[in-house]
Amino acid sequence: MFESMNCSRGRWSRYWAGAIISTGMVLFGGVALVSPGSASASGASNTFTFTGAYSGTLKLSPSSFNCSFGKAYSGKGYLVTLSHMKGTISGAGKGAWAMSAYPSKKGTTHVGAADVHSLADTSFQSNSSPIIFFVETSGSITYKGSTGSINITVEYHAVGSTTYGKVATVTGSWNCGS
Repeated sequence: MFESMNCSRGRWSRYWAGAIISTGMVLFGGVALVSPGSASASGASNTFTFTGAYSGTLKLSPSSFNCSFGKAYSGKGYLVTLSHMKGTISGAGKGAWAMSAYPSKKGTTHVGAADVHSLADTSFQSNSSPIIFFVETSGSITYKGSTGSINITVEYHAVGSTTYGKVATVTGSWNCGS
């Protein structure tokens, strides 16, 4: 009935397979040809760029702890959580950032006029004091399970404040493996 939350386990499996093959090669002699993993061939994947009133880049190092995706708990739509992103956004700080996205379907979802006070809007959150949110106001999200991309306009908000700030555009993509 509900698709369970998936975590990227592919890289962990490739690690152990590589370790076993390498150990066998050392013990028994021989040559092995190893191809690079799909994440390294993805180029600018796992990078999110802010432009406009706020600028900067956040980078994700995918692992089972940093990527989760699947059906939302409500069963209506999907949830993507990317955590422990590193980088700096001018005027909003640096450190650990996370992204939560709530696409309504697989494929491309267009955001018309988001309710910036909703917990079900795509947002970027800092792990600083005060906690900073960038909440979507328009744009699109493409969700394909372990991969996807965003091109959204976001609005600045400091938790505990009743006002919202300037806007920025965020573009980027993620690849959490299979």
